[in-house]
Amino acid sequence: MNDLHSARYQASRPWAKRVAQLFSQQASREDACAQAAQVVQRELAQLAGVYTINDTQRETEFVLAEAYGLFVRDGRRAMTFAPELAQALQHTRPLAALPAVLPLPAGTFLLSLPGEAGSAAAYVTHDAVAQRLDILLLMPDFAPAGVPCYQRMEAALTLGVAYPGSVQVPDSPALASWKPWLERLFAGLAMLAQPQLTLAAQWQPAPSADDAQLLHNGSARDKQRVRAALLKAGVQEVLLAQRAGLSPLDGALKAGYWRTQAGKAGERLVWVAPRPA
Repeated sequence: MNDLHSARYQASRPWAKRVAQLFSQQASREDACAQAAQVVQRELAQLAGVYTINDTQRETEFVLAEAYGLFVRDGRRAMTFAPELAQALQHTRPLAALPAVLPLPAGTFLLSLPGEAGSAAAYVTHDAVAQRLDILLLMPDFAPAGVPCYQRMEAALTLGVAYPGSVQVPDSPALASWKPWLERLFAGLAMLAQPQLTLAAQWQPAPSADDAQLLHNGSARDKQRVRAALLKAGVQEVLLAQRAGLSPLDGALKAGYWRTQAGKAGERLVWVAPRPA
């Protein structure tokens, strides 16, 4: 079953399909955003005749629609971390700063952040030219099944991050619930840029045996055709980030940490994994 935040958005918002169509059809991001906002505004206006919907809910829905639309426009790319890597990152000291070189995918992708009580997620829009990340961070309890979107206030945090630059999260009451997820997000983004990382494609739900065979052994044209058909049918490809050689994390541990290393293209981040004490 696909429990990604993008799938929850699609299942919980009656206008999600129209938003996806607009961002797929419009050449201009600005036009797509404007038209999607109009769609959401009309839908919320109808709901407001029966239910109480405040300004904060409206603004959150506009931001969610834009992030979801960009995610669809850029190929519905989703990533998460293998359990052993996610656990290792949880035992790594917080990242202090992003480096000047950050080879992340361009455009918008969804990064799922596993935790002990469910996964948070972030829509990340990467502008490599401007060296900027625009982020929408969502909590693990986003869009629970069976609860209409107009009956709850979604917790959502928007932020822009330039690199190189500090990503130390301050101790602030306003950020208290967000701080652990922000630290995992920044560590996760840095991890995606590590050369030792491998990405294995998984599909949720699993495709048929014939489609799986073509995805694995087919020609480039066959793979592209099957992938496009699966995405159109609502099946989601998820890239599972893995790191070979991680030690089991049992008992007392020495925390992992980040350090910088000089290279031909400038300084880059190196991750030192946690290990037994």
